[in-house]
Amino acid sequence: MTADSRRLSVRLDALADNVRRYRAASRGLITRVDHDGFGHGLVPVARECIAAGADVLAVADFDEAARLRAAGVDAPVLALRPIGADVAGMQVEVAVSTLRDAESAAAAGASAAHAVVDCGAALRGIRPDDRDGLEAIAARIPVAAIMGVADAAVQPEQASDALQTAGDLVPGVARHLHGTTGVLNGYGSTDDFVRVGRGLYGIPLRDGTATGTPIGRLTGRVVTVKRIKAGEGVSYGYIYRAERDGMIALITGGYADGVPRSIGNHASLLVNGARARVVGRVAMDVVVVTLDDALARPGDEAVFLGDPDAGEPAVGEWAGITGFDPVELASAIGPRVARSYTR
Repeated sequence: MTADSRRLSVRLDALADNVRRYRAASRGLITRVDHDGFGHGLVPVARECIAAGADVLAVADFDEAARLRAAGVDAPVLALRPIGADVAGMQVEVAVSTLRDAESAAAAGASAAHAVVDCGAALRGIRPDDRDGLEAIAARIPVAAIMGVADAAVQPEQASDALQTAGDLVPGVARHLHGTTGVLNGYGSTDDFVRVGRGLYGIPLRDGTATGTPIGRLTGRVVTVKRIKAGEGVSYGYIYRAERDGMIALITGGYADGVPRSIGNHASLLVNGARARVVGRVAMDVVVVTLDDALARPGDEAVFLGDPDAGEPAVGEWAGITGFDPVELASAIGPRVARSYTR
């Protein structure tokens, strides 16, 4: 197999279009490039976001912030957790939820804090009316913004009211609460910034609502093609047996690369313009597909995920099979999958 036997091709032009769409719908845009750009590549994604008009880059932690600075990215950076490398002198801001967070951030050299306020998430953040908590954080590190967090089940108006309560206690600083869903529902200009994640990458909402153009295309390669007789089993455990005589192909890409085991016997790939059903158990390195309607030779490309408008399998198909949120699936593509970037 060649070096591109497993590849995630990232369309930077589509990313830029998505960024511009969300920037136009907001007063300010924080683009979430955390966790290696949702698996698409931290530095290339960050650079494209800034070039397309993003105001701030949100990263997972100080380690990712340091990677951006080492790569020469000098745009404003917000670390979502106060852990990792020393960032003194790098002008990195950080989200802090507790006094201990504030102390850790100050010790690591963060330049300012975004005080995290629980607006209905019950996951992290201080209460919106906790004046003492906000003042204690501000005594350890300058507060540049109030960052609201809320569960999707919380009514947007309720969350916004909570953010307003906290903002009134720290006047004169920026506020941000809403993300992709909030922008799609018309709340993009409510606060100073929005924090957009999945919408940048065109990953649909859990209910299937489109958020933008998908930017990633996950492909493998045909390894072998062989005949199979009716009744013969395929892959580990023989959970699939051929219904009739036919052809099958072995494709690079398995659960070590982020392909869920549960798509076996359910999902399909695109091979030479035709769908080819995944049969049997997904292995660590490969999957098997039937070639009922597809023709294939060793070395041919097989599309696991891509743009549904181009007839390619969509991450929403995997979500429907597995029960996972599409963002879990799209961001789980493994590190040994080569990344490449096109326009």
